[in-house]
Amino acid sequence: MFESAEQRRKDDRELDTIHKKYGDTTVDVLDARARDESLTDRERKHWSRLLRKARQRFRD
Repeated sequence: MFESAEQRRKDDRELDTIHKKYGDTTVDVLDARARDESLTDRERKHWSRLLRKARQRFRD
């Protein structure tokens, strides 16, 4: 629900790094990771959170 300022900063840094690597395919890459059944629930939750933020940041 609510996230700390530190978590937002960490997510922003991670999204910047991922976007530099994948460019326009960032959202697609994060979507694949969020749905990857070989990952743990915790890892998929992490990627889902980043995916939500990436959609807001890169597709609007």
